[in-house]
Amino acid sequence: MMNNENLASKRIGDIVTENYHAAGVFKEFGIDFCCGGGKSLNEVCQKRDIALEEVVGKLLDIADSNTSGDHNYSEWEADFLIDYIINTHHSFVRKKTDEISAYAAKVARVYGEQYPENVEIFKSFVTLSNELTEHLEAEEATVFPLIKNISAKLKNGESLLEAEKEKLKGQLTLMEDDHDGAGQVMANIRKLSNDFTPPADACKTYQILYQNLAGFEEDLHKHVHLENNILFKKAEKLIAA
Repeated sequence: MMNNENLASKRIGDIVTENYHAAGVFKEFGIDFCCGGGKSLNEVCQKRDIALEEVVGKLLDIADSNTSGDHNYSEWEADFLIDYIINTHHSFVRKKTDEISAYAAKVARVYGEQYPENVEIFKSFVTLSNELTEHLEAEEATVFPLIKNISAKLKNGESLLEAEKEKLKGQLTLMEDDHDGAGQVMANIRKLSNDFTPPADACKTYQILYQNLAGFEEDLHKHVHLENNILFKKAEKLIAA
């Protein structure tokens, strides 16, 4: 059974990796479990002035929750996890960015004078969309094939070249930096939109935009968590030997 001290010293990302239901607890307290996953719970709570005991209590409450319907991503091999990320999260990003950008453009045009934050939301989301598109292409063209190739060589008993190891290390750092940037842009959009809460006089398109932005952020958090805290950690272990 996990105790308070163990939880407090654990990394945020590891807590979510062990039980994805913890993501809901961290979301409730505004704790970033994907880009900030490398920090300990105690460190984050101290920095954000959040009551550690309250967070730990809620985490302990869900520690034994039924996760039979959840995937245990940490047990998946890197190759399979990569395919899942591409087919699920990369596909989602590609499908939703144009749709959300169109909603954001319309809301900015119609409500930009009355609610000027929507102009900034539109600009920020277009920037985020372009950066994510380049990021996904880099992962699929370079990073993911490199991880798969290294994994295959090790399974075949082949030795890795130092150049391969260094290339992967550099690529993982670049990808994590991209994730941090995307997370910051999305956090700013959340702030501008008052936690994705439209005003009382918002039209249906306005409401749909904010609902979609909330859903996009949720998917992005899980997407980044799977890469930063699970896939990239597996990749680091591959080249650690």
